[in-house]
Amino acid sequence: LAGDLLMMCSSEKPDMKEVDENGQKIDAAFFKEDDLPLLHDGRPRWADQIICVEFKRHETNNDLFDDRDEEQADANSQARKEARGQIITYAEQVFRVQQRTALFMLLVVGRNFRVIRWDRSGAIVTRALDYVEHSGVLCGLLWRMSLQSDEALGVDPSATRLRAEDTDYAEMDEAAKALDSDLVTEERVLTEAEVRAGVQVFKYVREWFRLSLHPAWPRYRVEVPDGDKTRLLLIGQPLFYAHGMAGRGTRGYIALDCSSKRFVWLKDAWRVHYDLVDQEGTILALLNDKHVRNVPTLLCHGDIRNQTTDTPRDTLNFREESPLRHHMHYRIVEREVAMPLSEFQHGKQLVSIVLDAIVGMYAPFTNILNTFLMDYVAHWDAHDNAGIMHRDVSGGNVLIYPRVEYDPDTNDMFIRWTGLLADWEMSKPVWEKEEFLRPRQPPRTGTWQFLSVAMLSSEPGPIEVPDEMESFLYIILYHGLRYLKSNCTDVPSLLEGFFDAYNLDENGVYTCGDAKAAAIEDKGQVQVRRGVQLVFDSPLDSIFKKLLPRFKARYKVMEYEKS
Repeated sequence: LAGDLLMMCSSEKPDMKEVDENGQKIDAAFFKEDDLPLLHDGRPRWADQIICVEFKRHETNNDLFDDRDEEQADANSQARKEARGQIITYAEQVFRVQQRTALFMLLVVGRNFRVIRWDRSGAIVTRALDYVEHSGVLCGLLWRMSLQSDEALGVDPSATRLRAEDTDYAEMDEAAKALDSDLVTEERVLTEAEVRAGVQVFKYVREWFRLSLHPAWPRYRVEVPDGDKTRLLLIGQPLFYAHGMAGRGTRGYIALDCSSKRFVWLKDAWRVHYDLVDQEGTILALLNDKHVRNVPTLLCHGDIRNQTTDTPRDTLNFREESPLRHHMHYRIVEREVAMPLSEFQHGKQLVSIVLDAIVGMYAPFTNILNTFLMDYVAHWDAHDNAGIMHRDVSGGNVLIYPRVEYDPDTNDMFIRWTGLLADWEMSKPVWEKEEFLRPRQPPRTGTWQFLSVAMLSSEPGPIEVPDEMESFLYIILYHGLRYLKSNCTDVPSLLEGFFDAYNLDENGVYTCGDAKAAAIEDKGQVQVRRGVQLVFDSPLDSIFKKLLPRFKARYKVMEYEKS
């Protein structure tokens, strides 16, 4: 019935933990007949699934959807929600491991079946049909599926799956081998031999690329537009991926450039696709042209073969009443392969790295406060020189990038860990013409944990420079709490209460949690418990002691102006 597609059970045991750390086991899936030798162990084989299949018992509450009129339907019952959540995680796993534009799933509940089509905007679901009474429909469906090309079944044609016998596959293995010339990452003075060797690869870059080549994870050769040409990159497992099925689905890779043979950073995402929303690469090119410091260097970028999500096909232009968002497949390549901020080694280095995202020149630690207030760089250059507001300052967007620098006083070359302010996809011009001053994207912009108290209010206004400065302060606070010693004896609870907590106003709008609001608007200090101020017993204390009251003063002024 299904031609060269083979359906096999896959619920005996989970895939390898390197592929699926959650150990999920979908009931069955269709595979290509060519992959048959690999499919005898009963694992889901997420990297090879073409069409997913899930079976449920006949009870009504096992059907994830309800075809009855809205007044009679109970599609939001707890059992249905849990079942929907299960298959959403299945679809998410396929999109995470494979290079996909869409995914078809066959859902069988008792004698009824449905077909679900997933993309990054959501899902389209057919009505349930009894396959005994309508056997011709099911048989015809299976036959037609077998006639479709891989692209029609949702496989991304801009990504070529690599096999062990391919030349590019072997080239990735060769590039992953450590070299004696690879630079140790720690901050230090370079030896004469390292200086003579010239530009080399940092050890962490090659090591992370090697770890991305796990045998159970698929490798691909992907296309990225580069002006009127196409650049080819080789990738394995993503170093970073965003959770959730609907949304951008961002994945970050250490990639090997097929032409230059150098390691680069590749971000693959489904960007929001509305009028007036610029590509991140367009913004980054402007920042580079304006010589904005401490931002990534753009190599190439572009939309991928005009691939868009079909689920919101009737909402191509933003409508506030539509919950669906329109997305376009997009890739961007940057020169710098940076480390997450969580890799910082001590408090002084943490503040220095964050300051690189906002400060002009590196200042001695005793001068950090004055520099913080007076001399912004990546953030201020972008705002003042390029007219760009970042609008998503968060811990994940401030990165560590080791640079080789020259000290004229000692005539030494040394490695210094610097900060990069990355991920400019949510940014927008500071000065817009009046006719363009309308929402560019539907929901509230930014990362909840690092948004200012003002942006977490019931009626947030446009993001301003003080809001982003407040976000930078939260980045230092979060990483200080999580990774440095303090007088807090229950760090998880404080992190959750300050950064994750929320309230609901009378209109059902999520607003700022009590702990953050109290620290900024009322007390001007962070408390580990009632009446006990957070203390690091380090120069960090002086930063919070001087800055938190200033933000408190800002909110007093805002409250006065509002009244």
